[in-house]
Amino acid sequence: MNLSKTSEYALRIMSYMAMDDKKLHRANDIFESLQIPFRYLRKQMTNLTKSGIIISVQGKNGGYRISRSIGEISLLDIIHATGDQQIMTNCFFGFENCALNRQCAMHDKWDEIRQNINQVLASTSLAELNENGPDNFISNNSIQITKNS
Repeated sequence: MNLSKTSEYALRIMSYMAMDDKKLHRANDIFESLQIPFRYLRKQMTNLTKSGIIISVQGKNGGYRISRSIGEISLLDIIHATGDQQIMTNCFFGFENCALNRQCAMHDKWDEIRQNINQVLASTSLAELNENGPDNFISNNSIQITKNS
């Protein structure tokens, strides 16, 4: 299963912010740490703010803060905030939609797998990622993120 870049970036942003969930995070700091293209980062921050997962604080000392306990935010909540419906609707063979009268050969089996994936995402909280070492999730081979203690 592959997530869209949009979902991937949103999960990385939220995992990064969860490392210090009480902190007010500046977009520039997130950009420098995660190396997500800045315009794309700003778009994701807007989507996450509109969804209510994070709060935007305006002004000279402004930034973004997670709006509630990271234990209450599921990975599926974050993916939904991006508007990404790919996980819920994609066809095993990549078709836009299976025909109603003639579904693809994998339709029923893939539907069951898709439901299981959604269940795992819905039951996995941001806190669980944080406990299991978010630096492994949010970084790639060229970026090293460390948790400030």
